[in-house]
Amino acid sequence: MRGTITALMLLCSIAGAIAVNITGKVTDNAAEPMMQATVRLLAAKDSTYVNGLKTKNDGSFVFTGVKAGKYIVEASYLGYNNTFVDVTVGSANVSLKPIVLNESSIMLQEVSVTGVKTQIKVSEDTVEYNADSYKTQPNAVVEDLLKRLPGVEVDSDGKITANGKEVSKILIDGKEFFSDDPKVASKNLPVEMIEKLQVVDRKSDLARLTGVDDGEDETVINLSVKKDMKNGYFGTVEGGYGTDQRYLGTFNVNKFWGDNQVTLLGNFNNVNQLGFTDSNGNRFRRFGGTNGINVSQALGVNFNVGNKEIFRVGGDVMYSHSDRTSLMKRERQYLFPDSSSWSTSGQDNRNRGHNIRADFRIQWNPDSFNTLEIRPNISYNLSHTESLDSTMLRAGDALRSPVNRSFNTTDSKGHSIEFGLNFIYNHKFRSRPGRSFSIQARYNHSNVREDETSYSLNRFFMLNDSIDLYDQLQDNHTWSDNVNSRISWTEPIGDVKNGNFLTASYRIQYRWNNSDKIVDYHPVIPGIDGGMPELDYSQILYADSLSNRFRNDYFNQDIRLGFQHVSKTHNLDVGISLVPSMLKSIDLINEAKNIPSRWVWNFAPYMRYRFKISRTSSFNVDYRARSTQPSVTQLQPVDDVSDPLNIVRGNPELKPTFTHNMNVRYQNFNAESQRSIMVMTNWSLTQNSIVSRTSYNSLTGGRLTEYVNVNGVWNGNLMAMYSQPLRNKAWQVSAHTFNRISRTIGYNNGEENRSTSLNVSFMPSIAFRPSNLEFELRPRYSLQHTVNSLKSTGNMNVHSYGGSFHAYYYTPIGIVLDSDLNYSATKGYSNGYDTHQWLWNASISYQTLRDRSLTFAVKAYDLLQQRSSISRSVTANYIDDTRYNNLTRYFMFTVSYRFNTFGKGKRPSDRNEWGGPGGPGGGPGRGGRPPRF
Repeated sequence: MRGTITALMLLCSIAGAIAVNITGKVTDNAAEPMMQATVRLLAAKDSTYVNGLKTKNDGSFVFTGVKAGKYIVEASYLGYNNTFVDVTVGSANVSLKPIVLNESSIMLQEVSVTGVKTQIKVSEDTVEYNADSYKTQPNAVVEDLLKRLPGVEVDSDGKITANGKEVSKILIDGKEFFSDDPKVASKNLPVEMIEKLQVVDRKSDLARLTGVDDGEDETVINLSVKKDMKNGYFGTVEGGYGTDQRYLGTFNVNKFWGDNQVTLLGNFNNVNQLGFTDSNGNRFRRFGGTNGINVSQALGVNFNVGNKEIFRVGGDVMYSHSDRTSLMKRERQYLFPDSSSWSTSGQDNRNRGHNIRADFRIQWNPDSFNTLEIRPNISYNLSHTESLDSTMLRAGDALRSPVNRSFNTTDSKGHSIEFGLNFIYNHKFRSRPGRSFSIQARYNHSNVREDETSYSLNRFFMLNDSIDLYDQLQDNHTWSDNVNSRISWTEPIGDVKNGNFLTASYRIQYRWNNSDKIVDYHPVIPGIDGGMPELDYSQILYADSLSNRFRNDYFNQDIRLGFQHVSKTHNLDVGISLVPSMLKSIDLINEAKNIPSRWVWNFAPYMRYRFKISRTSSFNVDYRARSTQPSVTQLQPVDDVSDPLNIVRGNPELKPTFTHNMNVRYQNFNAESQRSIMVMTNWSLTQNSIVSRTSYNSLTGGRLTEYVNVNGVWNGNLMAMYSQPLRNKAWQVSAHTFNRISRTIGYNNGEENRSTSLNVSFMPSIAFRPSNLEFELRPRYSLQHTVNSLKSTGNMNVHSYGGSFHAYYYTPIGIVLDSDLNYSATKGYSNGYDTHQWLWNASISYQTLRDRSLTFAVKAYDLLQQRSSISRSVTANYIDDTRYNNLTRYFMFTVSYRFNTFGKGKRPSDRNEWGGPGGPGGGPGRGGRPPRF
């Protein structure tokens, strides 16, 4: 008997130790797969969290390493009722029947009665917008849609900011599209293909694989493609010609099959529609910012193919060219301890560049326990910049006495090559569910060469009206190598069902920065009897004091130990990090100038807490810190005299900066009323911040700028967003506010100036969206209040106010009328810089052919010819008011053709959002619905 009992106990222990897999699939009630649905594995006895994941593109999922016992599988998706399935796990793998999710009765009722979908949903780290809720012109691109979304801003350069954070990437169905250049998607992809747009705050690739937070979060936008556009070809070809010889040509061709995708796109125009990020400015000396008039061409291909999620290859190749001319006028007030000075300057700039780059991604998941990802990249750039500027500097006395007048010309040509490789491997242990190991290795190389010729003529009124000439030739060569590696380990504490984990990681980074600067010049021949000096072009001399060969080594480590707790309602990741950093500066010409190794040790906790209050409400808190090295320009101990009146000198004794960041976020979505609320605040504090120290010569008006480390630089943001449809759902109200307070520090003639700025903005909106008409009104107001600690400058206030009105009307015969009117005004700028402008754009288009795929349009931009580009920049050293030239009024006639292979004469959708069959125009199919490109 005792032997029998022993045998039974042995069999039970063996059975309990067996780990099996649970596989399944999540679909809607039409048997369509539900991609990115949430599936949780819960213990049946007390519903405690065991494991959780997202479904793949085909709706499938698999839980690996599940021990014998009774469980509950919960499947959920926003807008659908949760479904629960009881599962008993024995010694064999379990294959579940398809789990069907049904739309909630509230959602079904709203759709059947009004035909209006939820405009905004918020959940955890995601804000989701329904693309069909925002009308855009025929042939609109994603950027046109982004400009209509509450909480999302697109500036004049195309940079996208969502809830105060810059968007780093745009994804297509969760897959990267042209890597880290979101403008390619925003300026080229048609709105027509988008069903939902999601703004997501997410962890880095490595953190998502391992679950170990590395503090490298990013804000991305995910575009969810309409289901009926995922099997076939579709695209758009558009051409236009207008007044003042303005032209536009764009095309995009997309091929989707299953979870595979290929996109070919092109953009050629002279109407400032730059279809890519002009990245040359990050490598070469640039003048005039990114305003003005731009002629650009771009051609690119993106692809993502593979065997489901087992093996995938993706990437993109792109060529781009830009030719930008800009005119700038600037009023600047310099801040000094006992006075101020004012300068008026003008610039005429031309920046040309060619860029070709390629990025590839290879991902292999041989099984559910191993993931390998490899990312190679390479780019080559050419740049040519020409600049002509003049400046008048006046003293701060009552007469505004002239101090100097300068005239400068610069011609710079450069080229660069960059390449890199990133490798990530993650392993989950079959024998110990919850245990994982990962390693990441990254290498990057950059090599930049630039030749520059600069000429300067300066007249000094307070030095006997003397004149100084300078003509120099610079050969700049910078190159760097960066090696980065990280290993991490996750270990469950006790039973994995308890959701407790110990995490550890170690990251090491070594970077070599090299900079060679060779400066030659033509000597000056003094003028006879105080006359005009001349340059001796027969001689070229070497400027030893301005030349340098410099190397900077940066060594950084990050050692982390943390604890994670995961449950159905709580997710806590807390730990400590030790961040030692080392900087060493080497002068390869004069060893006496070498700066020995300097170590900085920083210690900081980190925390990430998620509290799921309900299915549609959550509260998040994040805190992290990171170290950043100074740039080579800030470190190189040699004078940059490209502008002899504004000399810049590096400081090789700078320390790395260390920045603390805290984010708090609350979001709530009410499915019954479709009300969305989000409140978010962010604070950061920087230790050893790198700031400017400026010395001013009151006789010559010249300035010497150096860099120093200081403490006390900080900033904070508060953002809130509210959206809700009214009772009949055709009316929608929303409000968005963004507030920022910041402290910057600068030194002027040895005196510290602490500049505190408060920015407050508020933008409510109301929209009316019946079946074939839309109008939206958005008033706006913002205040910038600045206080400087130097008594020579008083408090400054800039008020910006105005609003926009957008109207859209679609007629049953295929004519679309679209108009937007914007008013903006400012008060508080320098004389002549306050604005009061009305911007009116309008278009009329006609859609023809059976499927309305051919569109003729007449578009008018800036009808009242009042567009201007004026901005204010406030620092601890100066205040700028700047005006750039703009592309003003023009008219354009365009022809566009939209094609697809989703069925002859059929639009790629079976949803009728405009009333009865065929829409208001009647007839077969969707009939009257206008395309959105």
